[in-house]
Amino acid sequence: MAVNTTYYLDAADLSLATAVYLDSALSFIAPDGFYGDGVISRQQSLGMLLAANACPTCATPCGGTISGSGGQGVFLLNLDAGGTPSDIGAIVVTFNPAYQPDGIRATYDGNIYNKLSSPLDGLHQSTDPTAYTVVGSSGSDCGLAGNTTNFPTINEYLYSGTGFVATGNTQNITVNPGDVSLSPTTVGNCIMVIPKPNATPNIVNLEFLGPCGGTAWTLAIACPALLPSFSSTDMRINANIPCGDSFTETYYFAKVHTTADSYVGQYDYVFEDAFGAVPLADGYYMTDNVAVPNKVLHVVNGIVTTLSNCV
Repeated sequence: MAVNTTYYLDAADLSLATAVYLDSALSFIAPDGFYGDGVISRQQSLGMLLAANACPTCATPCGGTISGSGGQGVFLLNLDAGGTPSDIGAIVVTFNPAYQPDGIRATYDGNIYNKLSSPLDGLHQSTDPTAYTVVGSSGSDCGLAGNTTNFPTINEYLYSGTGFVATGNTQNITVNPGDVSLSPTTVGNCIMVIPKPNATPNIVNLEFLGPCGGTAWTLAIACPALLPSFSSTDMRINANIPCGDSFTETYYFAKVHTTADSYVGQYDYVFEDAFGAVPLADGYYMTDNVAVPNKVLHVVNGIVTTLSNCV
């Protein structure tokens, strides 16, 4: 069981220290064991601190906005999405990398998520389901596009609740051409949907990669909530849906388009369930919950690619 006690360091914080001491004069080494500051944990062995690890019980509550900036690095954020019976639904992550390419992926309940939808150009996703998806402007590319780039000792940072601090660790990261999905200009507020159908587990591990010389991005994470629904016809394999067809199905959507409305729009996610776990199959769907004169959604990869009218 952890015990809160005052100790002393030979550096500004635990990530930079070489040892933990019992007194302010740094005369007496603390006993061997594990020491944490609420952000990282380090084992002291034979009077020397070993490599840092993320504190497994410390997490940032959902519902806030976070900014990340700095040099090249891997930035880690442990998110607490809640563990009560009401903490279920879809966790909607809004990630804006501005112009400089940055990568993102999330791990929840053993599953990795790296699919994004931009309000400007839709789907962005690595061809590797376990890799970072790197988004940003092609005009600010630092040589990633079309190349395999290895970062053997990229610095690691961990969010402390107020900012990202160095853990003292490094990671070996490789960015492959299929991970890079850049746009001619900014991609805007890219949306990721993480399904949370159960109260537990409550921790979501988010990772951000700054592969270029500098990085700056903003992040907003909504707490889990059931997605809004819309009525629809069955899926059709072509767009020729008669306007008289009945709305026999109920589906759900996560908003990506930026117009202030409650309609299903271009580049929105669409799902079979309110948790955002099962994307709609590729095809055409007619709905009455779309801005006129449109009625038909063309869905590809679980995202609305185009809108049109019915026949």
